[in-house]
Amino acid sequence: MDTQSDPLEKLFKDNSSIQAEEREKLAIMLEPYVVLGNNKDFRSMNFKAPFLELANIGKLEIIFLAEKARALYLKDEESEGLGQGDLIALKAMPTGSVKSSLKKLFDDKRVVQTPKGKYIIPSYRLPELFTKYLLKK
Repeated sequence: MDTQSDPLEKLFKDNSSIQAEEREKLAIMLEPYVVLGNNKDFRSMNFKAPFLELANIGKLEIIFLAEKARALYLKDEESEGLGQGDLIALKAMPTGSVKSSLKKLFDDKRVVQTPKGKYIIPSYRLPELFTKYLLKK
């Protein structure tokens, strides 16, 4: 069958174009909330005022999205993820809040655990999170 005339063809997209669209949205969404790393430490995150206004669950979601952006930028998707200790080390919120918020996100399947034991935001949640966190300009 000629795929050029197949109506199902419109369901398939070039992965690079999807990735480019998501990368652009990710950058626009995260810019008001975080500044990532520097030339020496790409894992560091600095938080801006709008980040501090988020509830604890929102803070963790933004942190996980920033980690996804870091992994995409460095072409390091295999090591994407943050453990509970990594989240606590960021000092974005009290230790107990990190633990309880991470447990809630995991129990609600809003984050998943990688084989290495780290947590990530699954890619299928990106459209939902873009809608939730894109600040209205």
